[in-house]
Amino acid sequence: MKKFFAALALSAATIAPANAGIVFSDNFDGENGGASQLNYTGYANFNTTGSGSTDLIASGGFGISCVTGSCIDLDGSPGPGTLTSISSFAFNTGDLVRLSLDVSGNQRNAGQSDNFFAGYSFGGVTTEIFNIGFSSGGGDVILAPTLSDEGFQFSFSDIAGNDPFSTRSLFFTAGQAGSLTFNFGSLSADNVGPIVDNVVLEIGAPVPEPATWAFMIFGFGLVGSALRRNRKSLTAKPALA
Repeated sequence: MKKFFAALALSAATIAPANAGIVFSDNFDGENGGASQLNYTGYANFNTTGSGSTDLIASGGFGISCVTGSCIDLDGSPGPGTLTSISSFAFNTGDLVRLSLDVSGNQRNAGQSDNFFAGYSFGGVTTEIFNIGFSSGGGDVILAPTLSDEGFQFSFSDIAGNDPFSTRSLFFTAGQAGSLTFNFGSLSADNVGPIVDNVVLEIGAPVPEPATWAFMIFGFGLVGSALRRNRKSLTAKPALA
């Protein structure tokens, strides 16, 4: 019975958790009064860094459709550019941290693929992290079991110009408390780059997936059945003379 409880606990711990609470979100709809602007630098929540710039696009402008009212062309005029969060965000030991972005191809050159990357910076402080992984329109993929660094960046596979919007995310579990800023950008430098919308950062204690709860409930049901059978077998034994 002890082995069963141990196996149940281990299985529950190794099933991927659902995301934690949202601490930041931005769909860029409030930027520049909803109008497009090339080489935009007035973002409410981001600093523009990198060798070039980014373009703010109102949906329909320059032949680009956004998920919501406005979005960002990471290969500006000229590009490329990187957006880095102005605010920093605290996390605690054991927290799941996940950055998610809706990303599409450049929408203007179907035959051209563009680079896209995202990452975190821990402000020059070495922070222990593990369960690093990413999702690129499918299930989560774990990159490495452990890492201790001042931050990290991940380059996603190149995005074709006609790729529709899909959610890409980068995540890790904190081995100790700390704080971070996040960034995303492109190395594409030909004025038509990947498009980004709906940036979301989630931080907090991981919540078990519904499948995990179902597995645990099923397991405890089995334990209860086993205990009942044991009681019956004990009461059914004849008394010794």
